Amino acid sequence: MSPRTRLDRRRRQRGSWMVSLAVLLTIGIPLAGLAPIIQGAEWWFAAMAMAAVCVGASWAVRASGLRPALGILAALVVWILVSQWVFAPGTAIAGIIPTPATIDVLIQGFTDAGGQIQVQTIPADPVSSLMQLICMACGLLAIVADAAVVVRFPAFVGLLALTLFAVPSAVQARDVDVVRFIATTASFLLLLWIAARVDGKGRPEGRSVSRAGRSPATALALGAAAVVCALIIPSVTPGLTAQAFADSRNSGRLPSVYGAGVDPVIQLGRDLRRTTPIVSLRYTTTSDKPLYLKMVDLNDFSTGTWQPNDSSDGLFERLARPSGLADEVETSTVTTDVSIEGLRSEWLPLPYPATALNNAGRGWTADPDTGVVSLPDSRNDSRGDDYSVDSLTLVPTAEQLAAAGSTIPPSLSPLLALPPDLPAIVTEVANDVAGGATTNYDRAVALQSYFTSGQFTYSVDTPVDESFDGTNAEAQAAFLEVKSGYCVHFAASMATMARVLGIPSRIAIGYFPSSAASSYVDGEAQYEVLTDQLHSWPELYFEGIGWLPFEPTPSLGISVPAYSVPAFAQQTPQSTAPAPEASETTPTAQAREDTDPAAQSSTADTRSSAQLRGWLTVLAVAVGVCLAGLVPATIRAWRRRRLLESLSRSHAPATRAWWELQDFARDFGIEVSRGDTPGEFAQRLLALRRIPRAQVDALRRAVEREQYADSRGAPAGGLERAQIREWLISIENSIRDEAEQSTRRRARLLPASLFVRSDRAS
Repeated sequence: MSPRTRLDRRRRQRGSWMVSLAVLLTIGIPLAGLAPIIQGAEWWFAAMAMAAVCVGASWAVRASGLRPALGILAALVVWILVSQWVFAPGTAIAGIIPTPATIDVLIQGFTDAGGQIQVQTIPADPVSSLMQLICMACGLLAIVADAAVVVRFPAFVGLLALTLFAVPSAVQARDVDVVRFIATTASFLLLLWIAARVDGKGRPEGRSVSRAGRSPATALALGAAAVVCALIIPSVTPGLTAQAFADSRNSGRLPSVYGAGVDPVIQLGRDLRRTTPIVSLRYTTTSDKPLYLKMVDLNDFSTGTWQPNDSSDGLFERLARPSGLADEVETSTVTTDVSIEGLRSEWLPLPYPATALNNAGRGWTADPDTGVVSLPDSRNDSRGDDYSVDSLTLVPTAEQLAAAGSTIPPSLSPLLALPPDLPAIVTEVANDVAGGATTNYDRAVALQSYFTSGQFTYSVDTPVDESFDGTNAEAQAAFLEVKSGYCVHFAASMATMARVLGIPSRIAIGYFPSSAASSYVDGEAQYEVLTDQLHSWPELYFEGIGWLPFEPTPSLGISVPAYSVPAFAQQTPQSTAPAPEASETTPTAQAREDTDPAAQSSTADTRSSAQLRGWLTVLAVAVGVCLAGLVPATIRAWRRRRLLESLSRSHAPATRAWWELQDFARDFGIEVSRGDTPGEFAQRLLALRRIPRAQVDALRRAVEREQYADSRGAPAGGLERAQIREWLISIENSIRDEAEQSTRRRARLLPASLFVRSDRAS
C-alpha cells in the first residue's frame, strides 16, 4: 500500500469515531431495557465494555489508514481474546491462542446459562454464566452493527436495535417503555445522520464523492418515516395481532409459547391478557365432565418465589403410582385423547394423576413425585402431538379426609419450606382464617372458602397496574391488601398459607376445565381448550389420599371440587350422599348436550371472522410493503422521464443530459465526484469496456460548449437535441449491458441517485 493511499484513507476516516460512538449508543439504550428481568446494573456495564473494545479495535484499524475490512477482522480477534481472558482464563496458549480446553469452558458456560434461564425466575441473578452469554452476545452484536456501517448499510443497525428493544416484552408482559423507545429511535436517527455526514469528508483535493445512502437529510427523513410507520401501522390495523390468526395447526395460527425457557407465571399472565383467545389443544374423554390438565408444578418456595424444582430424577417413559394414595380410596379410570394445536411447550398437559401415557413418542420423562411429563430436548415443541392418557378420578370420603389429620411424611418436609422473610400479613391472615381448625383438611376448606367468599375480585389488570404481578412473597402481601388479582395470586397465596398452617402444598399450572363441549365425536364430548383457559391452582397433600386440587380463584365459572366445600366436610361418616357444590358450577353433561347450536356457531363464526380479518390485514400490510419497496424505482423513473422530456425545451439540453448520465452512473455504482469537470467524468466513463467512446466525447463537447462558450450563442436546434437524447440513451444502455444482473437489479429498485444531495441549479 502506498503512503498516498493510506493517507487518503486516514482522511476519509476523520470523524468516524463519532459513528462508532453512535453504534454503541444505538445498542446500549435498548440493551438497558433488560434491567427489569436481570438484577443489578453490572451486567450492562460489562456488556457495553465488551462492545466498546470490539468497536474501538475496528475504529483504530480504520483510523490508521488500513482497509476497513481489516477493522472488522480486528474486532473479531479482540472479541475472541477478551472472551477467553475473562470467561476461560488460563486455557489459551500464552493467553492468545485458544485451545480445545478454551472452547470446552466457553461451551460449558453457554450450557450453564441455558440452565439458569430455565431455572431462574424474573428478575434473574446475573451469575457468571449469564454474564458470559450477555457480554459475548453484546460484543458480537456490536461487531455486526459496526460491519453494517463499514459496508455502508447503517440502516441494518436499526433492525438490531429493534430486536434488542423487543426482548423484554417477549420475556415478560410489560407495557412499552415510551422513553426508551424514543431514546432508541433518536440514537438510530443520529447514527444515520452521522454516518451520512462523515462519509466523504476529508476527500483529497476537496472533493466529495457521492454514494448511496450518504445524504444526511435523506437518511434522516427515511429513518423518521420508518419510525412514523412503526407507530401508525399498529394503530390503524388493530387486527394485526397473534390473536387474529387461525387456531388450527394447519392454518398457520401463531402458537402459544409455554416452556421452561420462559417463566411459566409470566407466560400465563401474558396469555390471559390476549384480546382474542386462540386454541391450544383439543381433547375427548370418557369422563362425564371436563378435566383439569396439568403441565408443570411449582413446588419450591424456599427463596420467596414459587418455581419448579431443578430435578432430573425422572423415570424414563414411566408414570409412577400417585404418592400417598391408599387402596381404600375409591378411584375410577378415565381415558383422554389429546391433540395439541397451537401450544408450544416442553411439558405435556395431562389430567392428574395420570397412570399411563400412550403414543407420546420416545424419550419423554415423568417426574415420579408430581406426574409432570417433559419432552426430550430433541423435540421440546409439543405442537402436532397426539397422545392418549389414562388417569384416575379420586373420590375420597369426608371420613377419609378427616382421618388424614395433620400427619406429614418426613419426605414431604421440603414442601413445607417458607422463606425467612415471609411478610407478616400472610401468616396473620392464614392463622385468622383457619388457625382454629383441628385437621389439615378443615384448614384447607377454610382457606378456599376465604378466597371464594366474595371479598376478592378477579382481575388480570390490577396486578400489573399495582406492580405486584408474580408469585413471590411480596406480591402475595400486596394481593392480600388489594384483594384483586388472577389465578396465580389466588393459588400462590393459598399454597403459601397452607404451608404456614403445616399443609404440604404446591402450585399446578395448566388449563382449567372448559365450560361446555365444543362438539361430540362418536358420542364422546370433545373439548376445545383456549389460551385464556391457562390457569393455576393449589394442590394440597393429605396422608392416605395424596395430592388434591383446590380452587380458590372466584368468578371463572369453575366447579370447585365437591370435597372442598364446607358442606362436604361437615358430613357424618354414615352420610355419603354427594354434597351440594358451590354456586360457581360447570354445566352438567346433559346441559352440555342441550347447548344452543346457534351459540356454538356464533363462537365459531367469531373465530373465523377474526382469522379472516387477521390474514386480510397481513395481506394488506404485505402488499403495502411491496408497494413501498417500489416507491424509489417509481420516483427515479419519473425523474428520468421528466428530464428526457425537458431536453426538447431546455436552453442547455446537453448539461441536463449530463446530469441524468451522472445520476445513472451513481445508480450503477460508478463513482461520481460533485467537483468533477465534464472531462474528468468522461474519462471515468471511458474506462468502461463497452462504453461508446464517440457518443461520450460528443456529449462532453456539447456540455463544454454550453458551460464555457459565450452564452449569447444560438440555442440548440431540434436536430441537435435529438442527437443529445440519442447519445444519452446509447451511453446508458452500454453501462447497463456491462453491469452484472445484481447491479442492474439494485440500480432499478434502490437507485442511489435518489439519496444524493444535488448541487445542480433548479
